[in-house]
Amino acid sequence: MAMILNIGCGNDKMEGAVNADISSLCNPDVVCRLGEVLPFKDDEFSEVYCYNVLAHTETNAGFILAINELHRVCNGVIHIRTPLATHECAYQDPTEVRRFIPNSFTFMEHGHRRYEQYGRHYGFKPFKVTLVENNGRQFKIDLCPVK
Repeated sequence: MAMILNIGCGNDKMEGAVNADISSLCNPDVVCRLGEVLPFKDDEFSEVYCYNVLAHTETNAGFILAINELHRVCNGVIHIRTPLATHECAYQDPTEVRRFIPNSFTFMEHGHRRYEQYGRHYGFKPFKVTLVENNGRQFKIDLCPVK
């Protein structure tokens, strides 16, 4: 059976998924923090949803760990959605500390010159980018771990 992780679920829980969040106030299935080691087995999930979470990762080391932990626990596709750095919505939430554009993820893209020159040196695990959608306000990117 395919397992799905919805990390940073808040009140947007997905039926049939493992809903995880930093706060117990939303009654997630698992309380954990993206940016720390996740309490899941290697390759446990075939899909991971990470919507509007990565912008809250406070440090560079925490961000790299977050991305690498998603790589570790997923054996399929990771769906990421985040505000676009060039839109005002990226600055509305005072708890968001990190900004992204689609090219930010080229530092994790296997075979991309930014990954080869910088991302590998930073410690990112490699991904294949399979989808990029940008509506001018936020963007969605799908990453598949390269194992």
